Amino acid sequence: MTIGDPYKVLGIQPNASAAEIRKSYRALVKKYHPDKNKSEDAAAHFLAIQEAYEQISTGQVINPATVAQQQQKTQASYAEDLEAYRIRREATREKLRQKQQKEEAYRIAYLNKLKSGKNGLWHRFVAYAGIILTFVLWIDYFLPAKQNPILVKAYGIHTYGSVDGHSVQLFESTDGRYFWTADYYTQQLTKVKALASIDTPWLHQAKALGFQDGLYYKTVPIHFSFYWAQIWLSLLFLLPFICWRWASADIIFVAGSVVSRYLILGLIILFLSTENRFLHLFTLGYI
Repeated sequence: MTIGDPYKVLGIQPNASAAEIRKSYRALVKKYHPDKNKSEDAAAHFLAIQEAYEQISTGQVINPATVAQQQQKTQASYAEDLEAYRIRREATREKLRQKQQKEEAYRIAYLNKLKSGKNGLWHRFVAYAGIILTFVLWIDYFLPAKQNPILVKAYGIHTYGSVDGHSVQLFESTDGRYFWTADYYTQQLTKVKALASIDTPWLHQAKALGFQDGLYYKTVPIHFSFYWAQIWLSLLFLLPFICWRWASADIIFVAGSVVSRYLILGLIILFLSTENRFLHLFTLGYI
């Protein structure tokens, strides 16, 4: 415990003899012993007397002036360290702020370049083409389907797995199209009557196969086609417009712009160049 100057606690001078120290100690112990002194602060005085005598007897006297000086030095050192830390912290924050400003300026400049330069025109073209194709896909989806008679040119003998446990086989019709029929052996198509592809009226996308099999008219769904992935295809076609409409100076727009200008444009070209879809699109499905 902290008692201050032990000599003052015992009421003696620093140069007192051992006999004087013991005499004062015994007198004070008798006076403040809790069994004899019932005052509220007697116990605290008694403990202080014990501590003071212990310090003087063992030669471990704590000089309050020395303690105060040491505390002042410690506080001064702490204040210096705290000030140095504050200066380093402010300098670090300033460097970080300048770095963030430079990065933000670079992102804004790059964003403006993407939006106003050739890349911007390129991206807008893909965005508008994607919107148009999305509308065409869904209009075509809900229009009444048409049946186009086809003949089997070749059929596959290998069965492959599809989603949800379906099995598919490939066959080629005489009009040059390929179909992955689900859960039906394609060699059986050579025996059916009135074989036809059930197509959308505008883009002529095959939805299923229809045919007369004995007394029954059957339809067989088709997998692995653009029509089969209608929803995902629409979302991909809308991605360039979404990236453009909600563009911001961040990596999302930059990545979205690159994906739109290359991958999505490549997907659009592939979609329109297969099965005469480009021709069907501009002739409204009449050719």
